[in-house]
Amino acid sequence: MKKAVIIAAILCILALAADFGYYTYDQNRRNQAYETMMEALTLHYDSALHTVEYGSDVRAEDILLEHTGNAELVSGLDTAQLGKQTVIYRLTDTDEFGVPGEKEFSFDVDVQDTAAPVITLREKEISFTEDMTFDPMLYVEEAHDPVDGPLTLNETLTAGTYTVESDVDTETPGEYRILVTAMDPNGLQSTAECKVTVLPSGSGSRQFPYYIRINRKQNTVTVYSTDENGDPHTPLKAMVCSTGRATPLGTYRTYYKRQWNGLFGDVYGQYATGIVGDILFHSVPYYSINKGDLESEEYNKLGTAASMGCVRMCVRDVKWVYDYCNVGTVVEFYDGEEDPGPLGKPEPITIDLEDPRKGWDPTDPDPENPWNE
Repeated sequence: MKKAVIIAAILCILALAADFGYYTYDQNRRNQAYETMMEALTLHYDSALHTVEYGSDVRAEDILLEHTGNAELVSGLDTAQLGKQTVIYRLTDTDEFGVPGEKEFSFDVDVQDTAAPVITLREKEISFTEDMTFDPMLYVEEAHDPVDGPLTLNETLTAGTYTVESDVDTETPGEYRILVTAMDPNGLQSTAECKVTVLPSGSGSRQFPYYIRINRKQNTVTVYSTDENGDPHTPLKAMVCSTGRATPLGTYRTYYKRQWNGLFGDVYGQYATGIVGDILFHSVPYYSINKGDLESEEYNKLGTAASMGCVRMCVRDVKWVYDYCNVGTVVEFYDGEEDPGPLGKPEPITIDLEDPRKGWDPTDPDPENPWNE
């Protein structure tokens, strides 16, 4: 009996030892599986994106090149905020025994603003005779930041603003300038300068050989040669136009030129010359900056009041003004009920709206113009 008890005890001990050995073996296998799974959790970032531009479209997803397991974004990237940011991803997976594991990876990104404000001037160089009324703002179109948009005109330069300074003395001939300085919300600055020449009053006929009179009632433009004082002398050329309700009376001097100019209503005009404020010489509008995209129905209104206030002309005529009338040329608006002008009113050209060439102005000298074939 005693011997049997001893044998049973020994067998029990052996069984316990076997169970313990198996448990230890199994636990080692589990530990190894977990460690292998955790080591396999890897992630690689794009090292070229340690520095990114302010306002760019770079996202945290763009920085992540490759990874194992399941990736979860913990901390992202906001390029609208300057400075250093940390992108954090958490990788998760389960080992062969179903035990979950996770590991975090971080990547530092420095968001920097290197794009200075953009200043757009309507003219880089202008000249006019002394005693002319002068407004420097007529020559400044806008100042804006590539990311934050338009800046605000201010007397003192601060973040998010721009200033316009001018030393022009219209009573004293000489060389002057308009200086525009802009500062974006992050403190970056830029400048732009327009050169201004004030000419002696006797030089008007040399600098400005033409004087333009526009009859609002008759929608007719008459160009005169100038005398030694810059006043109208001999009528040279008559052109048909379209004015509008906002076309002003009075005498002004042109102040800038642009081959394509945006117009009210998201349309565009060719060969624009600024007269006063938003009143311009320009072609009949185009739907886009494309010479074959003319508003042909509007073209057939030339010779009648049809604009918002600008002076519309066919391309041939408005290009003549653009090419031969210097910035500073005098433009006079008047009303003549019966007499269109000393040279009369030319017959306006019209377009057959069924003609496939209707998208082009028939007078445009461009070699691509199908009307010229």
